[in-house]
This record gives sequence, structure tokens and C-alpha cells, in this order.
Amino acid sequence: MAVNSHQSKQSALIVYGAGGHARVAIEAARAAGLSPTLVLDDSPKADRLAGLPVIAARSAQWDELGAFRFVIAIGENSTRARLFEELKKRGGVPETIRHPFSWISPSAKIGAGTVVFGGVVVNADVTIGENCILNTGCSVDHDGNVGAHSHLCPGVRLAGAVTIGEGAMLGTGAICIPGIKIGSDAKVGAGSVVVRDLPNGCVAYGNPARIRI
Repeated sequence: MAVNSHQSKQSALIVYGAGGHARVAIEAARAAGLSPTLVLDDSPKADRLAGLPVIAARSAQWDELGAFRFVIAIGENSTRARLFEELKKRGGVPETIRHPFSWISPSAKIGAGTVVFGGVVVNADVTIGENCILNTGCSVDHDGNVGAHSHLCPGVRLAGAVTIGEGAMLGTGAICIPGIKIGSDAKVGAGSVVVRDLPNGCVAYGNPARIRI
């Protein structure tokens, strides 16, 4: 596989996942001045995505690139978490992507492998864990804490001092009032308004959000 001269000066950047989310991640990476090298997928349906070659994850071809960085462009949290650990064990280095049309406070901390899409705002003293997705136009206000492998879908609004546990997913347009705590692996439905703490592993939705499962 040919690697251009710019890419050859640094380790390859692999995008894992070949769906619609991956196309957005690739464009965000390019906007941030990065040059993705190739796309991996468990079951490729095409041989190119956004101009990049797509190969099966089981193929030995990508090993020929040697040292590599990676970003996992898969929205499902448990799958993304598993692949994150697998690729680190193979020696991969997680790449953090920050779209230039996002704003991140100088006092905020963004974990390795997290992707910050366009229109995102991360305010003062926020901590974002590893391998998170801060999707288009979401916001995390002051003193927030978002656990590793979580996904804030487009338009999510977290008010000040909200804590999100590891692997949680907040659907499009969900809102949390200040000080809310949402447990690990919880799922909050699109458009929900969270006014009370939610436990680990629950499914909640509505206005106000109520636990359904």
C-alpha cells in the first residue's frame, strides 16, 4: 500500500469503522490538519471511503504500516471501548481529534482518542475521558466530567457540574440541569430533560426523563 511522503514522516493514522460516522470523523480529522491513512472495518462493503482505502480488520495488510495511531469511528460505546483496548494492546496510539470549529477551554482536559466534532463547546475545568465522542454541536459546561467511552450525541446540553459515567450515551438533543449525575452505561433518549440523577445501566427518556428499563 502506498503511503504519501507527508504520512511517511509520522505513524499511520487508522480509522476503525466504515459507516457514516466514520465519514464525519475523517472530515473532522482533515479539518484539524491530520491525514488519515486507511480505514479498517470488520465487514467492509466497499473498497474506499472518503477517498481512503478500506480493508478488513482481519487482513494482515495494515500491519505492514508498522507503528500506527488510531481513532475508532463507531458510535456504539461497548464496541468502541473493546476496540480501543485491543488496538492499544497491539501498540497503537489513540489520536485525539478536535475540529477547528469547536471551542475547548484552556482549562479543560480531553482524553486520548476522543473525537470533538464541529460546533462543540467545552467550558472551564471540564474533564472528558478517553475514547469519547462529543458529537456535532453538543456542549459541556463548567466543571463537568464525562467518563471514558461515552457518547454525547448531536445537540446534547450539559449544564454546569454534570457528571456522566463511563460508557453512557445521551441521545440527540438531551439536556441535563446543573449538578446531575448519570451512571455508567446509562442511556438517555433523544430530547430528554434530565432533572434527577440516573443510576448505572438504566434506560431513561422523556421530559422529565424517567427510568424505563
